[in-house]
Amino acid sequence: MSYIEITGKCEEVDENSYTNPSTGEIVTRIRLSLVLPTMRDRISCELPLDKAPKPDLLDRWELDEAWVVVSAESMRALAFERLNARAGEKPVGAMVVFSAVDVREASADERKRLQEERKAQKLLAKQRRAARQAEKAAAKRTAAEPAAETASKKQPA
Repeated sequence: MSYIEITGKCEEVDENSYTNPSTGEIVTRIRLSLVLPTMRDRISCELPLDKAPKPDLLDRWELDEAWVVVSAESMRALAFERLNARAGEKPVGAMVVFSAVDVREASADERKRLQEERKAQKLLAKQRRAARQAEKAAAKRTAAEPAAETASKKQPA
């Protein structure tokens, strides 16, 4: 069962493993790094090796930067301390990793729908920017009018 569905460009595929401290078992996972159009940071998703697609398919997705749909059942945040925080950054941070249960390439219809939604978002953002600029211009005109009236009253006739 998946609760979270993420659609993004597959930018990087890594295979990593760790040793389970309680059992001593070596657990291998596939980590996908996804890029979403409106986000600056990448999204990290981990898949167990038995649920991951074949390596040649993963390599093709990585090379082509294919759009994929990842279904995840949970996520976890890994907290860390920054050794050299930049101005305005907090000295602590967190990285969210999604525990994926399935991944597949996005269909042509899904990619087209995503592109249309992105265009609609851009249009809305453009309209909001134009409205804010119009409000600012109106506020400037309103502020300038009383000053002009005050200046004309002060001049002797």
